[in-house]
Amino acid sequence: MPTAGIVLAAGDGSRLGGRAKALLPHRGRPLLHTVVDALLGGGCDEVVVVVGAFGDEVAAACPAGATAVHNPDWSDGMSTSLRHGVDAARTHDRVALTVVDFPGITADLVRHVLDEHRPGTVTLPVFGDHPGHPVVFDIADALGAAADATGDEGARSFLARNRERVRRLDCTGLADPGDVDTSEDLRRLT
Repeated sequence: MPTAGIVLAAGDGSRLGGRAKALLPHRGRPLLHTVVDALLGGGCDEVVVVVGAFGDEVAAACPAGATAVHNPDWSDGMSTSLRHGVDAARTHDRVALTVVDFPGITADLVRHVLDEHRPGTVTLPVFGDHPGHPVVFDIADALGAAADATGDEGARSFLARNRERVRRLDCTGLADPGDVDTSEDLRRLT
């Protein structure tokens, strides 16, 4: 089933002192490479990286297999990045949506979530009681989530309204689910 990975990487890193999270060093290269490699290695056919605040720099850092999509409206919130990413992936049957500040993502995690996804559902990885990424949507649901999203909420309201179709998939132990939002979180990059 043709699958696109979507990486939301358009923010300005304001809680991290105004740094591009995609460009943070992780294992000797930009964090973006870790995320893209996991998506491609886990079964995505291509990866769309939505860029914004540091658009030129992040686009230049995109590795092979990833295409940068510029979101000129990035400052209006994550919903605009979701729309741009899903629009760029609309020729695929499904999408695996993740954020760029997830250094714990692995190809094994992505493969597990894609393998367990069932058409007509949204597959939401959970780590203990905490929802995580990548979230897998059929393209019709991804388009619906993007159309419904407002502000900085991303797909959250779509997931809440379609709770009966959301499959919570236990992924505990497959990845460290923590993200990098503040300077204290930089320890996750080691």
